[in-house]
Amino acid sequence: MIVNNKPIKKWYVIYCKSRHEKKIYDNLIEQRIDAFLPLQKTLKQWSDRKKWVEEPIFRSYLFVNIVYKKEYLNVLKTYGVVYFVKIENQASVIPEQQINDIKLILKLNIDFDISCEKLKKGSKVKLKHGPFAGMNGNIVKYHGKKRVQIEIDAIGQSLLVEVPTTYLDAI
Repeated sequence: MIVNNKPIKKWYVIYCKSRHEKKIYDNLIEQRIDAFLPLQKTLKQWSDRKKWVEEPIFRSYLFVNIVYKKEYLNVLKTYGVVYFVKIENQASVIPEQQINDIKLILKLNIDFDISCEKLKKGSKVKLKHGPFAGMNGNIVKYHGKKRVQIEIDAIGQSLLVEVPTTYLDAI
């Protein structure tokens, strides 16, 4: 797509070699390719010490904001990149709002869980209060608690954020 003689960039998901996400991110940035690697601080324990480390939230996945036809090969040639995630043979486009939602969750340092299982879709809701006001999601029940599921279908993973039910409106 072209607007004002300028091609529009879109967010895509790339699948990476295991444990290469940070190196690939650095290489993409070096190439002046807009990339996003969501990281979460985790306390790791070894036999002799504990240490806070930053780990990718979505293991083996990274997001790139590119003009597909122009930068596709540069991304694919980057060491450690395995392939673009595709649906029906088309590179999967991630809506910019979903990228912004993930960035907001990380910025606000809010507790969340990651789910790799495909969860049954519940009631669609819109958050009316709190830091996620205006965001849409699906209700999922876990151990009696209600959580909002912000689903990124293209990579089959979900962000689960716990919010009070009073913050929700049915859509």
